[in-house]
Parts: sequence; C-alpha cells; structure tokens
Amino acid sequence: MDLISVIVPVYNAEDYLDRCIESIMNQSYSNFELLLIDDGSCDKSLEICNKWKKRDERIHVYSQKNGGASAARNYGLRMMKGEYIVFVDSDDWISSKYIEFLYMAIKSNNYDIVQCNLKVTTDDNSKVEEITDFNLKKVKELTKIEALNYRLYKVSVCAKIYKKDLFNNFSFREGAIYEDDASYYIFVYRANKLAILNETLYFYFMSDNSVMRNEKSLDFAFVDIYKERINYFREKKEIEFFEGSIARFCLVLLLGYGSVIKDIRKREYILDLFVQNYKCIKNSKYILMQDKVLFFFFSKFPDVCSLFIKCLRRLRK
Repeated sequence: MDLISVIVPVYNAEDYLDRCIESIMNQSYSNFELLLIDDGSCDKSLEICNKWKKRDERIHVYSQKNGGASAARNYGLRMMKGEYIVFVDSDDWISSKYIEFLYMAIKSNNYDIVQCNLKVTTDDNSKVEEITDFNLKKVKELTKIEALNYRLYKVSVCAKIYKKDLFNNFSFREGAIYEDDASYYIFVYRANKLAILNETLYFYFMSDNSVMRNEKSLDFAFVDIYKERINYFREKKEIEFFEGSIARFCLVLLLGYGSVIKDIRKREYILDLFVQNYKCIKNSKYILMQDKVLFFFFSKFPDVCSLFIKCLRRLRK
C-alpha cells in the first residue's frame, strides 16, 4: 500500500476540528500521514491538533503565521512524504472510505487525479451513509475537455486524490481570494488521465469560515484569476481550453451580475467584461450549446436572464 498524505489547513476551527480529524483517523485505509497545518489560529485549534498528535504517530502538526489556506497547503506540500495527496478542510469531514476508495480508483487505471462527489451541508449532524464495497463501474474516465470546458471537475481542491508529481514546481497562489479557481485548471491540464468516482465521500460544511471563503468579493478579485487562466492557455496555444476558459469567465460574470444588479457602476462593469469576452467565443465549436443559448439571452436581456436564474436557484434549494 502506498503512503497517502492528507493535508489539512487549520484556522480558527476549534468548533469543527475534532469532527474533521476524527473522520480522517477513522479511515479504512491505514497507510496515511495526516499533516495539520495551523495557520496562526487565535483560538484553541493548535491545542486540539497537538492533543490528536499525542494519540497517533501518523499525525504531524506544524504551525505558521497566518497566511491563508494556500500558504498552509504549500507548507504541507513541502513536508509531505506520500505518493498521493488528498486535501481536507478543517470544518469539513469525510466518509470512512474516502481514502481507500479514491486510492483504489486512482490505481485502477493509473489515473493522475480522481474526483469523488461532494455534498454541501449546513447540518452539524448530517449523517454519512457509509458504502461498504468499492464498485469499479462507478469510476468514469474523463477527457480534459469534459473536465474543464464541460465543467465535470469541480473547482474545489478537496474531494480529489492526486499523484504527487502534479505538484512538482508548483505552489498554490498565496493571498488569493479564489485560491481554488487559481489552481485547479493547472492540475487538470498537467494530468495525463482523469476520472470521476461516482460516490459521495466528502462533506463540505457551510460554517462561518466556509461562507467567508466562498463569498464573491465585490472588488472583483476573480477577474484577474480568470484573465490569468485565459492567458495560461493562450500562451500554450491550446485553443479549446482557451475558449473554454473564456466561456467559464462569461458564466461567472453572468452569475455575479445578479449580486450587483442594484449597483449601476458594477453592473456596467460586468456587462462590459461579458460583451468583450462573449464576442471571442460566439461561434466557438468548443462551447456547450446550452451555454451558447444562455450567453445569447444574457447579452440581449441581462436583467431578465439574471432574475430567471435567481428564481431557478431558489427552486432548487
């Protein structure tokens, strides 16, 4: 069995940390190391980490000045010794089969990344329906086009297992609000083979920390992130991923429009960005037809389209 490194950035997570660590230590796959990276917590998080460290020699605790989740993950990458890596956030928890099933999936056909299903919950007592047997039929290989342009790979760094080689000469961008958006496309592009495991093994808890790390900043920090992604594929002359990245940017702009619809200045800024980028992919053969239709209607009737999407989201809750 290969050694697997589990990296957990920890920041002011005393209310959830025991649950997170316990779910990791209850794994059916035992050959792992747990790296708890305290990111300058002001509460009892570091104390909790050290308490767990005394219980199991597989647990390693490190502490640094506050630098954000990306800085903590980079610290973990420098310290890890495993052949494979998984990330878990400190207010989330995982199924007892999380590591075992992801490991079996990635080894089944020499994949570089395998993603499992992620469930978002606000319920502190959300029950995990444990699966007992691994089903190879639930592992589906994906192309990079499907993963990126068709958005079958989630932006989240968590709920995936990675070969360590993907992180050679790579660091998460520190200080970025959208750190996952700034990195996941690079992993996917570097990978030779990708897959999805159709099992729900990761539970993403919407705590106050989660809300803060997911709120869309009104200073439009995401704009630079997507411009970098677009330029990344432009420089590599990967036209399908270049146009797919523009489409993704257009979608984010479209969805963000609803949150600033009452602010004329910000609304006009989003619309200008959308129009500029939409022109580049209007006739692209690499864009999903449903996206083309959505973008067309938004370009003509942005307020109506935004209201429709908002109502659709409410119905799905």
